[in-house]
Amino acid sequence: MRGRPRPRGGVFVALAAAALAAAAAANETANPLLGQPEAIAAGKAIYRGRCVLCHGSAGARGPNLFASKISDERFLETVINGRKGTLMPAFGNRMSPDDVWLVHAFVKSTDRY
Repeated sequence: MRGRPRPRGGVFVALAAAALAAAAAANETANPLLGQPEAIAAGKAIYRGRCVLCHGSAGARGPNLFASKISDERFLETVINGRKGTLMPAFGNRMSPDDVWLVHAFVKSTDRY
C-alpha cells in the first residue's frame, strides 16, 4: 500500500520479542496464597523450623529471602530442587509445594523476620 509506512524489520522484531516476553510472564506460576493472613502465619512457622537457620532474619549463610527479587515460580523451583554449587539443599522430599507457597507468602509479606 502506498502512503502507509511499513514497519522496519528491527521494529517488528522488537515488538515480537516484547509480545513473547509478555506471554511468557503471563504463563509463569504465581503463588496463590500471597496476602492471605492464615497462609502468612503458617509460612512463618515453617520458616522458623526450616529456613531461619541458614537465611536468618535478613540473610546469613544463605541469601536474604526478604529482599529477593526472584519470581514465585523460581522460588518454588529452588526450594524443591535446591541449588547446585551452593549450600541450598533440595526440600522436595521434606516440604510439599503448598508448604513452599506458605513460606513464600510469609517472606513476601514483610521485609524481615
